[in-house]
Amino acid sequence: MVIKILQIILAFFIGIGGIIKVLRIDFQVKHWQEYQYPMWFLTVTGVMEMVAAIAIFTGLWNHLFAIIGSVIVIVFMLGAIYTHIIKVQQPLSTVIPSAICLIVSIYLIIFYY
Repeated sequence: MVIKILQIILAFFIGIGGIIKVLRIDFQVKHWQEYQYPMWFLTVTGVMEMVAAIAIFTGLWNHLFAIIGSVIVIVFMLGAIYTHIIKVQQPLSTVIPSAICLIVSIYLIIFYY
């Protein structure tokens, strides 16, 4: 039961992040400019996060989807951690949300594989 709750929370969190990026909410655009990534990549990242969220949620019924969605999340969370720590040298605390999503995604893959 705990795995299902983590899965739903992860899908929700990643999905909201994707929506914020696709809609180009002001604070996210400012972050993206700070990161010096092109704006088209903001949209691509948002779409992929929404795809991952849908896959993780669908994975409640078909575990293969949870694994696929989790792999997508892992790739993007590793990129987020790199961006925060290496590229823009922000404090370690800024990677806490990304690290949690990364850990939960790894856990989902291990659990379902």
